[in-house]
Amino acid sequence: MNTLLHYTVMGEDGKEYGPVRVEQVRDWIAEERLEKKTPVKPTGARDWVFLESLPEFAKAFEKIAQVPPHLGKRRARKWLLLLTAVVLAELVFIVLKMLQMLPAIRPG
Repeated sequence: MNTLLHYTVMGEDGKEYGPVRVEQVRDWIAEERLEKKTPVKPTGARDWVFLESLPEFAKAFEKIAQVPPHLGKRRARKWLLLLTAVVLAELVFIVLKMLQMLPAIRPG
């Protein structure tokens, strides 16, 4: 396996990203930013191939497959953001209620 090889990745937005190193591609796989059917082009190659066809990334996808889908990092991050927003809204509501309960300050 040549870890010095670089890859250009076709994003879901149709833009090309890279060239990036093997480690970066593995990180993106772990972050669930890339899928098996993501088009990639190794540096020097003429054609695009699917990420799943490259043996250097097989183990990265095996690790993702071991995580139950409902525990994926992306989904967990979205739920955490939603929960944070709900908690912050509740705190704002409580603070506003407390301010309403304070006696009005009247200039003397």
